[in-house]
Amino acid sequence: MPLQRLPIWMQFAAFMLAVNAGMINVLGLITVLHQSISHMTGNTSLLAQAIVHHQADTIFYLFWVILSYVLGSSYSGFILGNSHFQLGRRYGIPLSLVAFFILLCWLFIPQYPRYALLWASAAMGVQNAMVSHYKGTIIRTTHLSGVLTDLGLALGYLFRGLNAEKRRITLHLLILLGFFLGGIIASVLHPYLQLNAFLIPAGLSLILSLVYWFVYFRYRTIHS
Repeated sequence: MPLQRLPIWMQFAAFMLAVNAGMINVLGLITVLHQSISHMTGNTSLLAQAIVHHQADTIFYLFWVILSYVLGSSYSGFILGNSHFQLGRRYGIPLSLVAFFILLCWLFIPQYPRYALLWASAAMGVQNAMVSHYKGTIIRTTHLSGVLTDLGLALGYLFRGLNAEKRRITLHLLILLGFFLGGIIASVLHPYLQLNAFLIPAGLSLILSLVYWFVYFRYRTIHS
């Protein structure tokens, strides 16, 4: 199926997952440790810096943040066996894991903030690895570097008078908007909910999981 027929529901799902990641990352940044947890580029740079300056505690912590993200991604790989989206696979399981890991973060963060955020980092690894390709389209919902790169490429094509795939542009704009909106939601709610704000992305992940399970069982029923 060509990209021009990328279904609306797929775009909406990517948008909602980006909202989820935007909330989680902002909550990591504005809570006790000011830690980015939805993407690892900055954390890897900080780890390199900590190694040069012999900051043992920071090295140990950032190593576990990055490893947690990798382990979260490995859960998706183990459960699904393929990062290309296909109806009929049990995406409800990794979505449920995302909700569960964020809930664990919320439970432990008052007493153990450093290690509680490892659960949130694992949750983002699960989410980002869950669907990374759909019919030739690269989908990343927990960070924006690739999204902004592809949008920049599309602008370059347009400036040169070449055709840019409109559905691809729309998808990336939705992910960008979703991540940004998630950050706004978390920033607005945190002063009122404090650490309980983590329950919002946990609840959203659970809702997305339940919706997918509904779709999954209908799909299995139709094709059985």
